[in-house]
Amino acid sequence: MSKTFQFEELDYETRDYLVLARRTQGKGVPGIFTPRSNSLPIIGILVGFGIMILTVLITFPPTDPPAKEAMLQTAGFLLGGWMVLAAIRVWMSKKHAGHFVYADAENLYEAQGGTIKITDLVDLRHANATQNKNYTDIAIKVGNEQRRFQVNDEECGRRVAVFLNAVNYMRSGGEDGTDKVLQDLSPEAMGTVAKCVVETGEFPKNVGEAEDPDVARVPQPRKEGRRSTGLLAIFATFVIGTGLFFVFKGINAPWRDDAVFERVQSIEGKAQAPALRLYLGHTEFTAHRDEAQKMLDAHYDREVQATVSGTDPDLRRGTAEVVLALKSKPWGVVTFIAAEMTSPEGMAVFASLREKNVQTQLADKWGSTIGDELVVFASPANPEDPAEPDKKAKGMIDLRWRFAPGGRLEYTIEFRKSPDEQPFVTKTLTVTLPPEGQGIQQADQTIQSMINQILSRTVGNTRTRPLMPPIDF
Repeated sequence: MSKTFQFEELDYETRDYLVLARRTQGKGVPGIFTPRSNSLPIIGILVGFGIMILTVLITFPPTDPPAKEAMLQTAGFLLGGWMVLAAIRVWMSKKHAGHFVYADAENLYEAQGGTIKITDLVDLRHANATQNKNYTDIAIKVGNEQRRFQVNDEECGRRVAVFLNAVNYMRSGGEDGTDKVLQDLSPEAMGTVAKCVVETGEFPKNVGEAEDPDVARVPQPRKEGRRSTGLLAIFATFVIGTGLFFVFKGINAPWRDDAVFERVQSIEGKAQAPALRLYLGHTEFTAHRDEAQKMLDAHYDREVQATVSGTDPDLRRGTAEVVLALKSKPWGVVTFIAAEMTSPEGMAVFASLREKNVQTQLADKWGSTIGDELVVFASPANPEDPAEPDKKAKGMIDLRWRFAPGGRLEYTIEFRKSPDEQPFVTKTLTVTLPPEGQGIQQADQTIQSMINQILSRTVGNTRTRPLMPPIDF
Protein backbone atom coordinates (compact mmCIF):
# COMPACT_ATOMS: atom_id res chain seq x y z
CA MET A 1 0.00 0.00 0.00
CA SER A 2 2.72 2.49 1.00
CA LYS A 3 6.28 2.72 -0.23
CA THR A 4 9.10 4.88 1.08
CA PHE A 5 11.71 6.41 -1.22
CA GLN A 6 14.61 8.77 -1.02
CA PHE A 7 13.43 11.79 -2.97
CA GLU A 8 16.36 11.55 -5.36
CA GLU A 9 15.35 7.97 -6.24
CA LEU A 10 12.05 9.06 -7.79
CA ASP A 11 11.62 9.67 -11.48
CA TYR A 12 12.13 13.21 -12.75
CA GLU A 13 8.45 13.75 -13.58
CA THR A 14 7.32 12.95 -10.02
CA ARG A 15 10.05 15.05 -8.46
CA ASP A 16 9.23 18.06 -10.64
CA TYR A 17 5.54 17.59 -9.85
CA LEU A 18 6.13 17.60 -6.09
CA VAL A 19 8.56 20.52 -6.25
CA LEU A 20 5.91 22.49 -8.16
CA ALA A 21 3.29 21.63 -5.54
CA ARG A 22 5.63 22.74 -2.74
CA ARG A 23 6.69 25.93 -4.50
CA THR A 24 3.13 27.03 -5.35
CA GLN A 25 1.62 25.73 -2.10
CA GLY A 26 -0.81 23.59 -4.13
CA LYS A 27 -1.72 26.11 -6.84
CA GLY A 28 -1.59 24.85 -10.41
CA VAL A 29 -1.65 21.19 -9.39
CA PRO A 30 -4.68 18.88 -9.14
CA GLY A 31 -4.28 18.08 -5.46
CA ILE A 32 -4.48 19.40 -1.92
CA PHE A 33 -1.26 20.66 -0.35
CA THR A 34 -0.65 20.96 3.41
CA PRO A 35 2.71 22.13 4.75
CA ARG A 36 4.20 20.54 7.82
CA SER A 37 6.11 22.58 10.34
CA ASN A 38 9.81 21.86 10.55
CA SER A 39 11.83 23.91 13.02
CA LEU A 40 14.98 21.78 12.68
CA PRO A 41 16.58 23.95 9.96
CA ILE A 42 16.16 27.09 12.10
CA ILE A 43 17.51 25.25 15.13
CA GLY A 44 20.35 23.90 13.01
CA ILE A 45 21.31 27.39 11.82
CA LEU A 46 21.18 28.85 15.33
CA VAL A 47 23.14 25.97 16.87
CA GLY A 48 25.60 25.94 13.96
CA PHE A 49 26.41 29.63 14.27
CA GLY A 50 26.47 29.22 18.04
CA ILE A 51 29.11 26.48 17.78
CA MET A 52 31.24 28.60 15.47
CA ILE A 53 30.95 31.66 17.73
CA LEU A 54 31.78 29.54 20.78
CA THR A 55 34.79 28.11 18.96
CA VAL A 56 36.02 31.64 18.26
CA LEU A 57 35.51 32.68 21.89
CA ILE A 58 37.36 29.62 23.18
CA THR A 59 40.29 29.67 20.78
CA PHE A 60 40.86 33.38 20.09
CA PRO A 61 43.29 34.78 20.85
CA PRO A 62 45.12 31.47 20.36
CA THR A 63 47.70 30.72 23.06
CA ASP A 64 48.20 26.98 22.53
CA PRO A 65 50.38 25.63 19.68
CA PRO A 66 48.91 26.69 16.30
CA ALA A 67 48.30 23.13 15.10
CA LYS A 68 46.45 22.20 18.31
CA GLU A 69 44.28 25.30 18.16
CA ALA A 70 43.70 24.79 14.42
CA MET A 71 42.40 21.26 15.02
CA LEU A 72 39.87 22.53 17.56
CA GLN A 73 38.88 25.45 15.33
CA THR A 74 38.51 23.17 12.31
CA ALA A 75 36.33 20.76 14.28
CA GLY A 76 34.13 23.60 15.55
CA PHE A 77 33.72 25.28 12.18
CA LEU A 78 33.17 22.00 10.33
CA LEU A 79 30.44 20.96 12.76
CA GLY A 80 28.82 24.40 12.89
CA GLY A 81 29.15 24.93 9.16
CA TRP A 82 27.74 21.49 8.42
CA MET A 83 24.66 22.27 10.54
CA VAL A 84 24.12 25.59 8.75
CA LEU A 85 24.62 24.07 5.30
CA ALA A 86 22.35 21.13 6.19
CA ALA A 87 19.58 23.61 7.03
CA ILE A 88 20.09 25.56 3.81
CA ARG A 89 20.21 22.27 1.91
CA VAL A 90 16.78 21.33 3.30
CA TRP A 91 15.37 24.56 1.88
CA MET A 92 17.19 24.68 -1.44
CA SER A 93 18.51 21.28 -2.46
CA LYS A 94 16.74 19.33 -5.16
CA LYS A 95 17.49 16.18 -3.18
CA HIS A 96 15.09 17.28 -0.44
CA ALA A 97 11.36 17.28 -0.98
CA GLY A 98 10.62 19.43 2.02
CA HIS A 99 8.08 18.80 4.80
CA PHE A 100 4.47 18.54 3.64
CA VAL A 101 1.48 16.32 2.92
CA TYR A 102 0.12 16.35 -0.62
CA ALA A 103 -2.72 14.29 -2.04
CA ASP A 104 -4.07 14.02 -5.56
CA ALA A 105 -6.56 11.57 -7.02
CA GLU A 106 -3.93 8.85 -7.39
CA ASN A 107 -1.50 9.10 -4.48
CA LEU A 108 -0.86 10.48 -1.02
CA TYR A 109 2.63 11.94 -0.58
CA GLU A 110 4.17 12.48 2.86
CA ALA A 111 7.44 14.35 2.52
CA GLN A 112 9.94 14.44 5.37
CA GLY A 113 13.15 16.09 4.20
CA GLY A 114 14.93 13.75 1.83
CA THR A 115 12.46 10.89 2.45
CA ILE A 116 9.02 10.59 0.95
CA LYS A 117 6.29 8.02 1.64
CA ILE A 118 3.82 7.36 -1.18
CA THR A 119 0.46 5.68 -0.63
CA ASP A 120 -1.58 4.47 -3.63
CA LEU A 121 -5.15 5.86 -3.29
CA VAL A 122 -6.82 3.90 -6.08
CA ASP A 123 -8.58 1.66 -3.51
CA LEU A 124 -9.35 4.51 -1.08
CA ARG A 125 -12.51 3.82 0.95
CA HIS A 126 -12.82 6.78 3.34
CA ALA A 127 -10.92 9.36 5.40
CA ASN A 128 -11.63 10.64 8.91
CA ALA A 129 -10.00 13.61 10.65
CA THR A 130 -9.64 13.77 14.44
CA GLN A 131 -8.42 16.94 16.13
CA ASN A 132 -5.80 16.52 18.83
CA LYS A 133 -4.08 19.13 20.96
CA ASN A 134 -1.28 20.11 18.58
CA TYR A 135 -2.19 18.36 15.34
CA THR A 136 -4.97 16.67 13.39
CA ASP A 137 -4.85 12.91 13.01
CA ILE A 138 -6.20 11.60 9.69
CA ALA A 139 -7.16 7.93 9.37
CA ILE A 140 -7.66 6.51 5.90
CA LYS A 141 -8.74 3.10 4.70
CA VAL A 142 -7.21 1.88 1.48
CA GLY A 143 -8.48 -1.52 0.41
CA ASN A 144 -8.49 -3.64 3.54
CA GLU A 145 -5.73 -1.72 5.26
CA GLN A 146 -5.80 1.36 7.42
CA ARG A 147 -3.09 3.91 8.14
CA ARG A 148 -2.76 7.26 9.86
CA PHE A 149 -0.84 10.45 9.29
CA GLN A 150 -0.82 13.89 10.85
CA VAL A 151 -1.18 17.44 9.60
CA ASN A 152 -0.62 20.69 11.47
CA ASP A 153 -4.04 21.97 12.47
CA GLU A 154 -7.76 21.35 12.35
CA GLU A 155 -8.45 23.33 9.16
CA CYS A 156 -5.68 21.52 7.27
CA GLY A 157 -7.05 18.21 8.51
CA ARG A 158 -10.59 19.11 7.39
CA ARG A 159 -9.42 20.11 3.91
CA VAL A 160 -7.42 16.91 3.40
CA ALA A 161 -10.25 14.69 4.67
CA VAL A 162 -12.84 16.45 2.46
CA PHE A 163 -10.55 16.14 -0.56
CA LEU A 164 -9.93 12.44 -0.03
CA ASN A 165 -13.60 11.68 0.57
CA ALA A 166 -14.56 13.62 -2.56
CA VAL A 167 -12.06 11.56 -4.58
CA ASN A 168 -13.50 8.37 -3.10
CA TYR A 169 -17.02 9.56 -3.92
CA MET A 170 -16.16 10.14 -7.58
CA ARG A 171 -14.15 6.94 -7.98
CA SER A 172 -17.01 4.96 -6.45
CA GLY A 173 -19.47 6.32 -9.01
CA GLY A 174 -21.43 8.79 -6.89
CA GLU A 175 -24.36 8.03 -4.59
CA ASP A 176 -25.48 4.84 -6.29
CA GLY A 177 -22.12 3.81 -7.72
CA THR A 178 -23.26 4.06 -11.34
CA ASP A 179 -22.16 7.56 -12.34
CA LYS A 180 -19.75 6.79 -15.18
CA VAL A 181 -19.03 10.48 -15.73
CA LEU A 182 -17.46 10.71 -12.29
CA GLN A 183 -15.68 7.37 -12.59
CA ASP A 184 -14.21 8.23 -15.98
CA LEU A 185 -12.74 11.55 -14.93
CA SER A 186 -9.02 11.82 -15.43
CA PRO A 187 -6.86 12.09 -12.29
CA GLU A 188 -6.31 15.76 -13.09
CA ALA A 189 -10.03 16.48 -13.44
CA MET A 190 -10.92 14.38 -10.41
CA GLY A 191 -8.38 16.32 -8.33
CA THR A 192 -9.66 19.66 -9.65
CA VAL A 193 -13.26 18.73 -8.76
CA ALA A 194 -12.21 17.54 -5.28
CA LYS A 195 -10.42 20.85 -4.69
CA CYS A 196 -13.61 22.68 -5.72
CA VAL A 197 -15.52 20.65 -3.14
CA VAL A 198 -12.94 21.61 -0.50
CA GLU A 199 -13.31 25.32 -1.30
CA THR A 200 -17.10 25.54 -1.89
CA GLY A 201 -18.50 22.54 -0.06
CA GLU A 202 -20.31 21.24 -3.14
CA PHE A 203 -19.63 19.62 -6.49
CA PRO A 204 -19.61 21.82 -9.59
CA LYS A 205 -22.73 21.59 -11.77
CA ASN A 206 -20.82 20.20 -14.73
CA VAL A 207 -17.94 18.04 -13.53
CA GLY A 208 -17.27 16.92 -17.09
CA GLU A 209 -15.91 20.37 -17.88
CA ALA A 210 -13.49 20.33 -14.93
CA GLU A 211 -10.53 19.51 -17.16
CA ASP A 212 -7.95 22.31 -17.02
CA PRO A 213 -5.26 22.19 -19.73
CA ASP A 214 -2.97 24.34 -17.62
CA VAL A 215 -2.99 22.12 -14.56
CA ALA A 216 0.01 19.86 -13.99
CA ARG A 217 -0.30 16.27 -15.10
CA VAL A 218 -0.52 13.61 -12.38
CA PRO A 219 2.55 11.33 -12.66
CA GLN A 220 2.87 7.66 -11.88
CA PRO A 221 5.65 7.53 -9.25
CA ARG A 222 8.39 5.02 -9.86
CA LYS A 223 11.89 4.40 -8.68
CA GLU A 224 14.29 5.58 -11.32
CA GLY A 225 17.42 7.04 -9.71
CA ARG A 226 19.87 5.72 -7.14
CA ARG A 227 20.42 6.87 -3.60
CA SER A 228 23.54 8.98 -3.20
CA THR A 229 26.46 7.14 -1.56
CA GLY A 230 27.67 10.32 0.11
CA LEU A 231 31.26 9.72 -1.01
CA LEU A 232 31.44 13.08 -2.76
CA ALA A 233 30.20 14.84 0.38
CA ILE A 234 32.76 12.96 2.50
CA PHE A 235 35.55 13.91 0.11
CA ALA A 236 34.39 17.53 0.04
CA THR A 237 34.30 17.59 3.85
CA PHE A 238 37.84 16.23 3.96
CA VAL A 239 39.09 18.82 1.48
CA ILE A 240 37.32 21.70 3.25
CA GLY A 241 38.51 20.47 6.64
CA THR A 242 42.10 20.25 5.43
CA GLY A 243 41.89 23.71 3.95
CA LEU A 244 40.39 25.14 7.15
CA PHE A 245 43.11 23.50 9.24
CA PHE A 246 45.93 25.13 7.27
CA VAL A 247 44.12 28.48 7.12
CA PHE A 248 43.59 28.51 10.87
CA LYS A 249 47.13 27.33 11.50
CA GLY A 250 48.46 30.19 9.40
CA ILE A 251 46.24 32.69 11.22
CA ASN A 252 47.02 31.32 14.67
CA ALA A 253 50.80 31.64 14.49
CA PRO A 254 51.06 35.47 14.44
CA TRP A 255 48.00 35.91 16.64
CA ARG A 256 49.44 33.51 19.19
CA ASP A 257 52.74 35.36 19.14
CA ASP A 258 51.00 38.66 19.93
CA ALA A 259 48.67 37.10 22.54
CA VAL A 260 51.43 35.30 24.41
CA PHE A 261 53.72 38.34 24.44
CA GLU A 262 50.85 40.51 25.67
CA ARG A 263 50.34 38.09 28.56
CA VAL A 264 54.06 38.14 29.33
CA GLN A 265 54.00 41.94 29.40
CA SER A 266 51.10 41.87 31.86
CA ILE A 267 53.07 39.80 34.39
CA GLU A 268 54.40 41.95 37.19
CA GLY A 269 57.52 41.65 39.32
CA LYS A 270 60.07 38.86 39.30
CA ALA A 271 57.71 36.34 37.74
CA GLN A 272 58.09 38.11 34.38
CA ALA A 273 61.69 36.99 33.80
CA PRO A 274 60.94 33.22 33.49
CA ALA A 275 58.01 34.04 31.22
CA LEU A 276 60.28 36.12 28.98
CA ARG A 277 62.77 33.26 28.81
CA LEU A 278 60.00 30.83 27.86
CA TYR A 279 58.84 33.22 25.13
CA LEU A 280 62.38 33.50 23.77
CA GLY A 281 62.83 29.74 24.03
CA HIS A 282 60.10 29.12 21.43
CA THR A 283 61.60 29.60 18.00
CA GLU A 284 58.15 30.15 16.46
CA PHE A 285 57.78 33.40 18.41
CA THR A 286 59.47 35.99 16.21
CA ALA A 287 57.43 39.18 16.26
CA HIS A 288 58.62 40.53 19.63
CA ARG A 289 61.97 38.83 20.17
CA ASP A 290 64.02 42.02 20.30
CA GLU A 291 61.68 43.66 22.78
CA ALA A 292 61.50 40.51 24.92
CA GLN A 293 65.29 40.20 24.95
CA LYS A 294 65.66 43.81 26.07
CA MET A 295 63.16 43.25 28.87
CA LEU A 296 64.98 40.11 30.02
CA ASP A 297 68.35 41.89 29.85
CA ALA A 298 66.93 44.63 32.06
CA HIS A 299 65.88 42.09 34.68
CA TYR A 300 69.39 40.60 34.79
CA ASP A 301 71.14 43.97 34.81
CA ARG A 302 68.94 45.31 37.57
CA GLU A 303 69.21 42.29 39.86
CA VAL A 304 72.92 41.70 39.35
CA GLN A 305 73.70 45.33 40.07
CA ALA A 306 71.56 45.22 43.21
CA THR A 307 72.69 41.86 44.61
CA VAL A 308 76.24 41.04 43.46
CA SER A 309 78.30 43.25 45.72
CA GLY A 310 81.04 41.01 47.09
CA THR A 311 84.22 42.30 48.72
CA ASP A 312 86.58 40.67 46.22
CA PRO A 313 86.61 42.53 42.87
CA ASP A 314 87.62 39.43 40.90
CA LEU A 315 85.06 37.08 42.46
CA ARG A 316 82.38 39.77 42.26
CA ARG A 317 83.09 40.28 38.56
CA GLY A 318 83.22 36.54 37.93
CA THR A 319 79.83 35.98 39.61
CA ALA A 320 78.22 38.92 37.80
CA GLU A 321 79.48 37.96 34.34
CA VAL A 322 78.54 34.31 34.73
CA VAL A 323 74.99 35.29 35.65
CA LEU A 324 74.75 37.97 32.97
CA ALA A 325 75.90 35.43 30.39
CA LEU A 326 72.56 33.68 30.93
CA LYS A 327 70.71 36.52 29.19
CA SER A 328 71.01 34.90 25.78
CA LYS A 329 70.92 31.26 26.88
CA PRO A 330 67.79 29.12 26.57
CA TRP A 331 67.87 28.20 30.26
CA GLY A 332 68.90 30.14 33.34
CA VAL A 333 71.19 27.42 34.67
CA VAL A 334 74.76 27.86 35.93
CA THR A 335 76.64 24.59 36.25
CA PHE A 336 78.35 24.55 39.64
CA ILE A 337 80.85 21.91 40.71
CA ALA A 338 82.16 21.59 44.27
CA ALA A 339 84.90 18.98 44.70
CA GLU A 340 87.26 18.03 47.50
CA MET A 341 90.57 17.08 45.93
CA THR A 342 92.52 16.20 49.11
CA SER A 343 90.89 15.21 52.39
CA PRO A 344 92.27 15.32 55.94
CA GLU A 345 93.97 12.13 56.92
CA GLY A 346 91.49 9.41 57.71
CA MET A 347 88.45 11.49 56.67
CA ALA A 348 88.20 10.87 52.92
CA VAL A 349 85.08 8.82 53.52
CA PHE A 350 83.23 12.01 54.50
CA ALA A 351 84.37 14.02 51.45
CA SER A 352 81.09 13.53 49.54
CA LEU A 353 79.10 14.86 52.50
CA ARG A 354 81.29 17.96 52.66
CA GLU A 355 80.94 18.45 48.89
CA LYS A 356 77.18 18.15 49.11
CA ASN A 357 77.11 20.65 51.98
CA VAL A 358 79.15 23.18 50.00
CA GLN A 359 77.05 22.61 46.87
CA THR A 360 73.76 23.00 48.72
CA GLN A 361 74.65 26.05 50.79
CA LEU A 362 76.31 28.07 48.04
CA ALA A 363 73.64 27.23 45.43
CA ASP A 364 70.90 28.11 47.90
CA LYS A 365 72.38 31.43 49.03
CA TRP A 366 73.42 32.55 45.56
CA GLY A 367 69.96 31.65 44.23
CA SER A 368 68.03 33.37 47.01
CA THR A 369 70.22 36.48 46.76
CA ILE A 370 70.39 36.95 42.98
CA GLY A 371 66.93 35.51 42.31
CA ASP A 372 65.68 32.00 41.58
CA GLU A 373 63.70 33.45 38.70
CA LEU A 374 66.96 34.40 36.96
CA VAL A 375 69.42 31.65 37.81
CA VAL A 376 69.61 28.12 39.16
CA PHE A 377 72.92 26.64 40.30
CA ALA A 378 73.13 22.92 39.58
CA SER A 379 75.87 20.34 39.19
CA PRO A 380 76.05 18.17 36.04
CA ALA A 381 75.24 14.50 36.65
CA ASN A 382 77.89 11.80 36.40
CA PRO A 383 77.07 9.71 33.29
CA GLU A 384 78.14 6.55 35.10
CA ASP A 385 76.21 7.39 38.28
CA PRO A 386 73.46 9.99 37.66
CA ALA A 387 72.89 10.39 41.39
CA GLU A 388 76.41 11.81 41.81
CA PRO A 389 77.91 15.01 40.33
CA ASP A 390 80.37 14.74 37.47
CA LYS A 391 83.58 16.05 39.04
CA LYS A 392 85.54 15.39 35.86
CA ALA A 393 83.57 18.10 34.09
CA LYS A 394 84.29 21.81 34.38
CA GLY A 395 81.55 23.98 35.81
CA MET A 396 80.72 27.55 34.92
CA ILE A 397 81.54 28.07 38.57
CA ASP A 398 84.12 25.46 39.47
CA LEU A 399 85.19 25.21 43.12
CA ARG A 400 87.86 22.73 44.23
CA TRP A 401 89.69 22.58 47.53
CA ARG A 402 92.23 20.57 49.44
CA PHE A 403 93.22 20.26 53.05
CA ALA A 404 96.92 21.22 53.05
CA PRO A 405 99.53 20.43 55.70
CA GLY A 406 100.04 23.07 58.35
CA GLY A 407 96.37 23.53 59.21
CA ARG A 408 95.28 25.26 56.02
CA LEU A 409 92.54 24.75 53.43
CA GLU A 410 93.32 26.00 49.93
CA TYR A 411 90.55 26.43 47.39
CA THR A 412 90.53 27.48 43.76
CA ILE A 413 87.42 28.96 42.17
CA GLU A 414 87.04 29.45 38.41
CA PHE A 415 84.39 31.30 36.44
CA ARG A 416 83.38 30.43 32.85
CA LYS A 417 80.61 31.86 30.68
CA SER A 418 80.10 28.39 29.24
CA PRO A 419 81.29 24.95 30.42
CA ASP A 420 83.36 24.47 27.25
CA GLU A 421 85.20 27.82 27.52
CA GLN A 422 88.37 28.72 29.34
CA PRO A 423 87.91 30.45 32.69
CA PHE A 424 88.01 34.24 32.58
CA VAL A 425 88.57 34.48 36.35
CA THR A 426 90.62 32.05 38.42
CA LYS A 427 91.52 32.68 42.02
CA THR A 428 93.15 30.61 44.75
CA LEU A 429 92.50 31.51 48.38
CA THR A 430 93.30 30.04 51.76
CA VAL A 431 91.23 29.35 54.86
CA THR A 432 92.97 28.64 58.18
CA LEU A 433 91.70 25.75 60.24
CA PRO A 434 90.19 26.91 63.54
CA PRO A 435 92.34 26.15 66.61
CA GLU A 436 89.42 24.71 68.55
CA GLY A 437 88.02 21.32 67.67
CA GLN A 438 89.64 18.42 65.92
CA GLY A 439 88.95 15.72 63.42
CA ILE A 440 85.58 15.85 61.65
CA GLN A 441 84.36 18.83 63.65
CA GLN A 442 87.40 20.87 62.69
CA ALA A 443 87.06 19.94 59.02
CA ASP A 444 83.36 20.90 59.01
CA GLN A 445 84.10 24.22 60.66
CA THR A 446 86.78 24.93 58.07
CA ILE A 447 84.37 24.12 55.23
CA GLN A 448 81.79 26.47 56.74
CA SER A 449 84.43 29.22 56.95
CA MET A 450 85.18 28.67 53.25
CA ILE A 451 81.49 28.91 52.38
CA ASN A 452 81.09 32.14 54.34
CA GLN A 453 84.21 33.61 52.77
CA ILE A 454 83.08 32.78 49.23
CA LEU A 455 79.65 34.29 49.84
CA SER A 456 81.17 37.44 51.29
CA ARG A 457 83.63 37.80 48.40
CA THR A 458 81.07 37.05 45.61
CA VAL A 459 77.68 38.53 46.55
CA GLY A 460 78.28 40.17 49.91
CA ASN A 461 75.14 40.33 51.99
CA THR A 462 72.88 37.37 51.26
CA ARG A 463 69.11 37.28 51.15
CA THR A 464 66.74 34.78 52.67
CA ARG A 465 63.76 33.47 50.77
CA PRO A 466 60.42 34.62 52.18
CA LEU A 467 58.56 31.95 54.09
CA MET A 468 55.50 30.45 52.44
CA PRO A 469 52.29 31.46 54.23
CA PRO A 470 50.68 28.62 56.18
CA ILE A 471 47.90 26.72 54.45
CA ASP A 472 44.56 27.58 55.97
CA PHE A 473 42.44 24.49 56.20
